[in-house]
Amino acid sequence: MRENTQNTLIPLALLASASGARTWAGIAAVSRRAPTRLAAAGELIYDKVPSVPGRVDPPLLIGRVAAGALVGAVVASRTGGNRVGLAVAGGLIAFASAHLTYRMRRALSERMPAMAAALVEDGIVAGAVMTGARLLPSNR
Repeated sequence: MRENTQNTLIPLALLASASGARTWAGIAAVSRRAPTRLAAAGELIYDKVPSVPGRVDPPLLIGRVAAGALVGAVVASRTGGNRVGLAVAGGLIAFASAHLTYRMRRALSERMPAMAAALVEDGIVAGAVMTGARLLPSNR
């Protein structure tokens, strides 16, 4: 069970959580294709625009849940796990992460400049993505 946890659940939790905060982050980590990495980089920049709607607004939240589900399906294909089960888990993790990171950023923004709060969040997302990608087995 410990090997299964390290190979499947930990990377899933990290990558789906990253997609809850930044939709394209987890997808870019598992796809390794230039367009997804470009979308992830663009999202990091776009996220700093003050007029951007909150990530928990329904249309944006649906995208984050879908991204988490996609990450779960990819994790399943790389680890031999249950594709449907891990996709559902990935979507749920992304949903929870979207709400938690939204609240975290709002709380940070009360204690520091909004840009600094966004950069702290970016650092957390980058750490989750790098660690999750490193723990996830390569394509089979």
